[in-house]
Amino acid sequence: MKVPESLKLTIIGVFAALTIILDIVPLPSVGYVNLAAVIETIAAIVASTGILGGIGVTVGSLIYSLYHPSELFLYGGFLTMASGAISIALMMYRRYEITILAVILLVLFFIAPGDVYVPIWALWDKYLALILIFPAVYLVKKTFKKELNKKYLLFTVFLLSFVGLEMDAMMGNLLFGLYGYSLLGLTPKGVADLYVPFALAAVWERLIVAFISTLITVPLVIAIDSNPRIRWLIYRG
Repeated sequence: MKVPESLKLTIIGVFAALTIILDIVPLPSVGYVNLAAVIETIAAIVASTGILGGIGVTVGSLIYSLYHPSELFLYGGFLTMASGAISIALMMYRRYEITILAVILLVLFFIAPGDVYVPIWALWDKYLALILIFPAVYLVKKTFKKELNKKYLLFTVFLLSFVGLEMDAMMGNLLFGLYGYSLLGLTPKGVADLYVPFALAAVWERLIVAFISTLITVPLVIAIDSNPRIRWLIYRG
């Protein structure tokens, strides 16, 4: 189905607006992860055709960042949500190449200006997410076929969400390693003091948010798939 450009722009606009609204509304957080992050999974999967949802999240977070810069990342704050949403969208397109982005983000964090002294093991969940990209893409192929395979849907969405949230965090780590820590008045050596105690807690926070994102996204996917007029929104390869 050929999608009119005007409709593509409308879909991008809808998800951009939803992203802005979720950024503005004071939603609760799970640890350091704000629940506004659920839009990364929702948009990237239910509007995966043309990665329209991912683009919408990027545009929305960029607009919000321009008018309300992040206290920690300034105008670059939009890159975190954009990284999560675009990563999920690319996995929906069966692209393994986001492993390259993950490796780049990790390497840049460890060589970031300021010599950030963080033990390599403290980011173990990021390495796990990098590995999980491969089963995530495999499950996408099994799930989002011409006919939706509901057998794998729940676990597929959960895995996509978790990897996306970790990609979001990787970008946040990089921005923090570049200049975020200085905005908090920390020294480079003091940065490790933040990462080491949360080496285990951080992954639980993202698992919980991924679970919440999955509970919202799965019914939406089923509803969209059952409607012939809008089922094209979900990319099927």
